Amino acid sequence: MIFKKHIPKTPLDNYVDSICYIEGNNKGTGLPKIAMSLVFNLEDNFKLFTDKNFDNHIDYKRHWVAGLQTKPTNVESYGTSKMLVIQFKALGAFIFLNDPLHYYTNNYVTLDNIFNNEADETWEQLKEANSMTEQFLLIENFLYRKLLTNKFPNQKLISTIEILLSKSNPISINQICNKLKISRKHLNHLSKEFAGVSPKTLSSLSRFQNSLKTISSSPTEKLTNVAYELEYFDQAHFINDFKRFADLTPNEYANLVEKTQSLKIVPHFIPFQ
Repeated sequence: MIFKKHIPKTPLDNYVDSICYIEGNNKGTGLPKIAMSLVFNLEDNFKLFTDKNFDNHIDYKRHWVAGLQTKPTNVESYGTSKMLVIQFKALGAFIFLNDPLHYYTNNYVTLDNIFNNEADETWEQLKEANSMTEQFLLIENFLYRKLLTNKFPNQKLISTIEILLSKSNPISINQICNKLKISRKHLNHLSKEFAGVSPKTLSSLSRFQNSLKTISSSPTEKLTNVAYELEYFDQAHFINDFKRFADLTPNEYANLVEKTQSLKIVPHFIPFQ
């Protein structure tokens, strides 16, 4: 696998976590993340399987946006894949798509339906680029053109998401609502529109991602310590929450990390064994 990560320039870095180049034989299970991603696929087609046994699939070709996923997804490229993946921050995708993001949750949508011919034009430019540096610049220019035309999320929601995703001083959603003087119902509506899921689900996904990073960086660490570090109520809560998003127990995932070097680089993608 070839994996290169690029951090975009300001102001894009306020909304985009990274732009990654990924090359390799791509078959496996993608685990949920806390934000959406946008993909330009430069080689072969891409299969999104609709079952757990890698039997039935939908084909995706040049480009697509992956909505925020709340369950594992099985995928495969037809050959050696070469992808440029734009990984948004929690509220970043709305800035560029300008649609309620719950429309995309647990879905993959071709960019033809969103950006019309501009997506194909960018794909052609990426194919003709002479270097990875040039490809990253083309992606930044594409995003910057979208940034100039779209609106920004509600400031109270931005504050809420910052609190929810903070690793320090966690507080309940009710406490956040009281602090920001916003009803829970209205907060849920805003969160689904601008992030794709409710604040509670987003918070759970964030903690799941943190557990993936912790385990993948130190798979031999006692999982009771991981649960304590991430402030789960108890070990059972940690296991159930992890299994909800991964269809694996934390121990099963830790065993995979010890056998699979790529999980230490990309902890949310489990190659097909």
